[in-house]
Amino acid sequence: MLRLDIIPIQLEDLPESVRAIVSPDASLELRMQMARAAVPLPPDDLILALAFLAGDKADAVSRTAGETIDGLPAGVLSTTIPGLTHAGVLDHLARRHGRSHANLWSMVAGNRNSADSTVCYIASKGSGPVLEQIASNQMRFQRFPSIVEALYYNVEARMGTVSTVLENAVRLGLDLSQIPGYQEIVASIVGPQAIAKVTGSKAAAVPATAVPASKPADGSDVEPGPQLDLASLLDSPEVLAELAESAALLDQPGAVLDEDSFFLILQEAVSDTDGLERERPEENEKESAALWAKIAKMSVAQKVRYALLGDESVRALLIRDTRRMVYLSVLKSPRLTDKEIAGFAKSRNLSEEVIRLIAGDRDWTKSYVVKLSLVTNPKCPPNTAVNFLRIMNTKDIKNISGSRDVPGYVARQAKQILMNREQGKRN
Repeated sequence: MLRLDIIPIQLEDLPESVRAIVSPDASLELRMQMARAAVPLPPDDLILALAFLAGDKADAVSRTAGETIDGLPAGVLSTTIPGLTHAGVLDHLARRHGRSHANLWSMVAGNRNSADSTVCYIASKGSGPVLEQIASNQMRFQRFPSIVEALYYNVEARMGTVSTVLENAVRLGLDLSQIPGYQEIVASIVGPQAIAKVTGSKAAAVPATAVPASKPADGSDVEPGPQLDLASLLDSPEVLAELAESAALLDQPGAVLDEDSFFLILQEAVSDTDGLERERPEENEKESAALWAKIAKMSVAQKVRYALLGDESVRALLIRDTRRMVYLSVLKSPRLTDKEIAGFAKSRNLSEEVIRLIAGDRDWTKSYVVKLSLVTNPKCPPNTAVNFLRIMNTKDIKNISGSRDVPGYVARQAKQILMNREQGKRN
């Protein structure tokens, strides 16, 4: 994930009238007075001094300075932050106090003097309108493409917002190949080939609607690149009908799910962003049942979106969906964790294809727990199970050899491996 270095605040950055008070050479009592805002200063100098003292070597001073900033009236911040010029101070406010004050992130993101890395941090942690604000500033993410990546991985970002930013990033020629599915997004925007593969010539005939770029939040003028409203490609009933038919065909056993086809189904989900609430972990059985009922009413496209952007509880349900498109989308989710994969690998209720895909993925099978789960799962390909069995530790081999819950051939092979190891020790 992104690693964004903190922007330092140097003593030399402070006004001369403040340096003597906050300097490490000043007395502890004097620095504490400043940390409590007991020294009269203009608001901008006060915030600058407090941000500097938040890094003081004395814990009491740094803690008090932080508490003082948290206690500043909203009016003081709203009139001061837009005029701040020190990138380090703005970075400090965003990282340490963004959750404590409403609209602080928005004010920092809208300040021309905020570093791009600071805006990227906000894009990764923020929610609501500030994400829309950041997404509208093409100059920022053209200069610092990691902002696009931060929005993509932020669970709070709306799918429609992320889609628009990715489209603009493609138009600007940004290299975001590290984002899952980005190549498919590029293919869908720069040419009709991906659309024609599934929907034929009808899709190619649908016009691409140019939409004006939003003005950057910081007020700067940016030459807008051509933009594409991809949802407009799916306005035609004929295209939607063929798309639904293609999705059904792709769910047939043995069907090849190419990346362009997958992206087209995702595009249908992107066009329906207002009817879905953001997913949150369920806290009890009643809420889990409600989530299950909600998912049961969804279209395939909606399930695809939930599978890609949902949380762990959502993926735990959708991985069991009978539609191939849906459970493959779970495995494509950028938020999928190793812990979840280990759980999937152990489950005997999942599709055999899910187990086979997990067993064939080198990254997932780097985990010993995943390999152990696959060995004990009857749906794991026999050759793969036996290969993994050979690298199990002796304790697990012994447990597997005497287990009635594993396939017979696995138990027999485990006994053989155990016997060979015991003979090796004796020799």
